[in-house]
Amino acid sequence: MERLLTPSFIARCAVLAMALEVSGTPKPGNIDRDHDYSDTKYEDFIAAAIGVYPVLERASRNDGIGQLILDACEESTSWQPGGNTHFGAYILLFPLIKAATSDFHDLQNMAINIARETTVDDAVQFYRAFGKVQVKMKGSEELDVADEKSLEEIRQRGLTLFGIMEMSSKNDMVAREWTNGFSRSFKAAELIAERRLTGTLNDAVVLTYLDLLADEPDTFISKKYDMAKAIYVQGLAIDVQERRMTLNELSNRLYREKINPGSTADIIIAGIFIALLRGMRV
Repeated sequence: MERLLTPSFIARCAVLAMALEVSGTPKPGNIDRDHDYSDTKYEDFIAAAIGVYPVLERASRNDGIGQLILDACEESTSWQPGGNTHFGAYILLFPLIKAATSDFHDLQNMAINIARETTVDDAVQFYRAFGKVQVKMKGSEELDVADEKSLEEIRQRGLTLFGIMEMSSKNDMVAREWTNGFSRSFKAAELIAERRLTGTLNDAVVLTYLDLLADEPDTFISKKYDMAKAIYVQGLAIDVQERRMTLNELSNRLYREKINPGSTADIIIAGIFIALLRGMRV
């Protein structure tokens, strides 16, 4: 791909990745064009994706990743009433955006380096961000985001944002991307781009989502319920792959049981983003 990767172009790829992920249908358990939650709608995801564009474009500058995540949460929630829509996606997108700005041809290694170079201030701003959207990352619960003393403890311990991801990686697949070199994000990008060559982009996104769901238990589910529930969903995804259940049947079951594999969706966003940077088009 020879196109100049300007900050505007990179940010547009990120916005489009978020819009394409939520538009993939049927995407079992997660919001799509045909399914809403009672408190969060398809339109909320679209509004948040578009509304956060200025923060995504600013990521190419020297702003720290923690501050960018905080600003993205504040910007996206100001555009829609559905609350947290893309928190996990921001964790993945901002190192990748900065990497694309620095060296597109060595995107993965550059993203790894950028993640490892995060600071204590990044960690503090990150904790403020997920306090605002009321999410948790297993492995870091001893630090209460509502307590200013926890932020001071982060400073005293010299805990960087990468350090937080290391603490959380055992039980959080988004955090694990930072410690595993964004391996599943790049795997998703390859699968989506390959499928797009012979089919629709919607099918490429949905089938890759199913692959990831069958490959590893979704940690958003395990945090909301328990690991047994996440393994149960993984087994259902395998049933679809082996044609013991249809994709629509899985979709209906997960919506009926109110189970959403949100972390898998975040990794799909990162995968679409990488594929778009590499030249894939709708």
